[in-house]
Amino acid sequence: MKTFTYRQSELPPMPPGLEVAVAELDTQIAGLICENIGNYRALSAISEILTDCLDTCDLNLNSIQIVADITKKECSLKDLSINEKQIIYSCLLTNSFLLDLVAQLTNRSVEDQAQEIADRIQVSTKPVTTAEVENSINELSEASQSDADYFFTRI
Repeated sequence: MKTFTYRQSELPPMPPGLEVAVAELDTQIAGLICENIGNYRALSAISEILTDCLDTCDLNLNSIQIVADITKKECSLKDLSINEKQIIYSCLLTNSFLLDLVAQLTNRSVEDQAQEIADRIQVSTKPVTTAEVENSINELSEASQSDADYFFTRI
């Protein structure tokens, strides 16, 4: 059986005339049931047919997957996966260690060294595009998921 996938906002509309056809079918079934009240065999046959129809309808409904529309929402650090949090933590720890080391080597305060580095980065780099950030994040994410231990030891 074929599987159908739709986004919530892209569900196809009900075909024209189907509501009328369903209403007519409901009326016919109700009439058949009323005509055969007390007739066990007739009602059993109607019930069996309706049960088969319901099962077929349910089977078809179960072959349809409805995907929720994705709405962009605010994301905080709490929403990140543990691998993403480890990447950020490793980068912060490494940067902190290196900043302390450079400050010691230059006999300057960490704050002064951090300001100088920030100034140099601002002067020597062009603005970073969203695409560059996304590509870097995707690369880090792929690397961290494929071999997390190796990745984190490299950071």
